Amino acid sequence: MMYPASVLSPEITNTIRKDCLKAEEQGRLTPEQLALIYREKWFHLFVPKEYGGLALSLPEAVRLEERIARADGSVGWVVTLCAGAAMFIGYFSEELANEIFVDPYVCLAGSGQATGTAKIIHEGFEINGSWPYASGAPDATHFTANCKIEPGGQIQSFIFKKEEVTLQPNWKYLGLNATAGYSFSVKNLIIPANRTFIIDPVNARLSHPVYRYPFLQLAETTIAANISGMCLSFFDLAKQLLTQRQHTNSRSEGVKNKGLQLITSGLAEIDMLRQIFYTTLDASWSSHVATNEIPSLELNAVSRASMNLARQSRNLVNALYPFCGIYAARTDTMINQVWRNINTASQHTLLVAST
Repeated sequence: MMYPASVLSPEITNTIRKDCLKAEEQGRLTPEQLALIYREKWFHLFVPKEYGGLALSLPEAVRLEERIARADGSVGWVVTLCAGAAMFIGYFSEELANEIFVDPYVCLAGSGQATGTAKIIHEGFEINGSWPYASGAPDATHFTANCKIEPGGQIQSFIFKKEEVTLQPNWKYLGLNATAGYSFSVKNLIIPANRTFIIDPVNARLSHPVYRYPFLQLAETTIAANISGMCLSFFDLAKQLLTQRQHTNSRSEGVKNKGLQLITSGLAEIDMLRQIFYTTLDASWSSHVATNEIPSLELNAVSRASMNLARQSRNLVNALYPFCGIYAARTDTMINQVWRNINTASQHTLLVAST
């Protein structure tokens, strides 16, 4: 099956971009950006239609996330991480899903780190812990977190209401400042037994294929697409900057021409990597839908293509960056914001090879 690239209308792109510097300055997405996300149901990319979601396939969602990230990296990142958390509806009990997704504005944020404990008690669980990097935290209605069960030691996932957590506004990093990736914590929180779930295909309650696709490769592809989208945005801005620049000597003209050459060759390379990436993703999805099983060779190819796309996107941007001049180093410019976003997003451990 062919999956056409998701195209954002000029109106949507303009709504995202016009507030990107304002969002970074205030450290969170703007009301206009959020209104667009809610209108388009982007936080619910993987939520079934019977719960008010879009019920996209993984290839459809990844292509859309890349386009959103090309419009603005912070919006793309928040959409991707929050839509990924909302995907956990597939593992919720029916009671929990009906309770949470009755609200069309529900937004789930969370952390994948197992830095909490869940003590089994008569009422359900007593939770203690602190978790970092919950993108979109200020606008989340619920938070997901991993905990070690006491006794036993196995890891399970839990969901908390926003009024049950304490936020720590501690995002102090190079880029993605509008994502508001705060830490959150709970202390001696008592929750009922139905607020836990296990993220594993065998534990999926809903039948949609996305809940049975391996979560590792789902996460890798969505993050890689964000980084490639940011890379394409940087190339767009760099070409505009270099084309408009006025030159007064042969050296500066030579720098401009070299930069334009790097844009041409870089775009050709990133297009090749994107073709490989989407071909391997689509093949794995087709196998998954047809047989409910994906050969390990196909899964490994998805992981490899995701890492290669993310790594080389960053490398191509950083090779081009010096040719964009001092203007690209101004922190109040869009091109600098995109550069910082790329070099922050590409630090994600999912896309850093361990060998």
